Amino acid sequence: MRPSHQLSGCYIDLVFIIHTAVTFPMFLILETLLLTVAKDGTVRMGVPPNHHQDNYPARALVLGKLENFSHVLCSPEGELFCVRGEDLYRGPMMSHKDVDWFSTAKRVGKCDWNKFKNLFFTPCGELCGITNNGEFYKGPQPDNENSSWMYGQATKIGAKGWDLCEAVTCDQSGDLYVVTKDDKLVQAKPPTRAQDYEEWLKTSTERGGSGWLRLCHFMSFTPGQRDPLWCVDKEDGNIYRGSIPEDGTYVDKAEHLGFGYHGFGFLAFTEDKTIIDVIKCDLQHEPWGPRYSNPRVIEDRIYDNRYSSSPLKHSFTFDATLTEFGSFSNDHGFIFAAGADKFGSEMSNLLMNHEAVRRILLSKNGNWSSRETNENKVRFSSSYEVEVPPRKAIQVEASVMKGDLAVQYRATVRTLYGFIKEIRGSWNVSIYNKLTIRQVDYSGQ
Repeated sequence: MRPSHQLSGCYIDLVFIIHTAVTFPMFLILETLLLTVAKDGTVRMGVPPNHHQDNYPARALVLGKLENFSHVLCSPEGELFCVRGEDLYRGPMMSHKDVDWFSTAKRVGKCDWNKFKNLFFTPCGELCGITNNGEFYKGPQPDNENSSWMYGQATKIGAKGWDLCEAVTCDQSGDLYVVTKDDKLVQAKPPTRAQDYEEWLKTSTERGGSGWLRLCHFMSFTPGQRDPLWCVDKEDGNIYRGSIPEDGTYVDKAEHLGFGYHGFGFLAFTEDKTIIDVIKCDLQHEPWGPRYSNPRVIEDRIYDNRYSSSPLKHSFTFDATLTEFGSFSNDHGFIFAAGADKFGSEMSNLLMNHEAVRRILLSKNGNWSSRETNENKVRFSSSYEVEVPPRKAIQVEASVMKGDLAVQYRATVRTLYGFIKEIRGSWNVSIYNKLTIRQVDYSGQ
């Protein structure tokens, strides 16, 4: 019988959070969360406000502090990206308020990132950036600090003038929304070539009357939806949620959901995809064993005694080291919090205590990280006495078999905000075994 689990209220920096009690296997549905960074660097995350008296700053989780940064943004996958100086960092959402996030994040860009006025993600996860001199770039999420994103990975889709945008965002379909200098909100497909801003404006449609310049402190659609649009007034800090009106002004028809939000230097929507605890893991079915490919030759030697009338004796000796790889798939879209790798530890124990897996892996290293590709060095050595008759030539070959094993798993996890979620994935490992030494006649030159 599976026990029920009660999530109790907890105090974090005088913030009281009540989590709903659930009984497995029922699971809470992940909600869109609002991430904010105050001007003193305090980072909060919580459910967006739903009423003008809803006190988001008081009830949101305090995740820690970010200092000396110029841009903060969240990817659709739930990762955090920050620009500090000329550098770009990415990593899991902050989960330990006493730990400097930059010390746990990965630097993925070493220069040029201080040149951007705007940075944002498209719904499909591509990174977009508008430079201070008006160029517009779009490309994959950076992952290598030694590769230039702007000049090596991204495509320039805007040639000049894009720094005139007062605010820019995307809806779920990928359409671009821009607030212009003359207080208009315009919508159009994003440029696909190095198009000037003024040229792009001619293809756009004006939406929702005027009054948009005041709403540029924060402007974003609800993730995964084309509507509604959220805005924060940069003068009084009022936060609004509503559809873009066909006539009249947005503020007159939108819901007023609070005030003082201009006190946050950065706001962004995100989803709670950060795993902080593992409740249960199990394998979905019995591993059937690895699938082996063609043998891999690790030592090959020819003994040519065709021009001798005496036997040839020799010792065929070899010593080779190969690298095996193992990793956990992340098709479920969740990421693991920085710190102790509890998921990797739980899964390693589960796998190494499984008789079939243990039999396949023999004495392999049983500590598998869930955050990176694991490497295991395996050594093969032997000595084989060779005797070649007169007028003969032989070839001696040592080979091993490479096997690929995939084990499906299911895990119940707790996310950063306290939601319970079931994830599925696979543990994939390549192994070498079945050392074979064979001797065959040789007739080559």
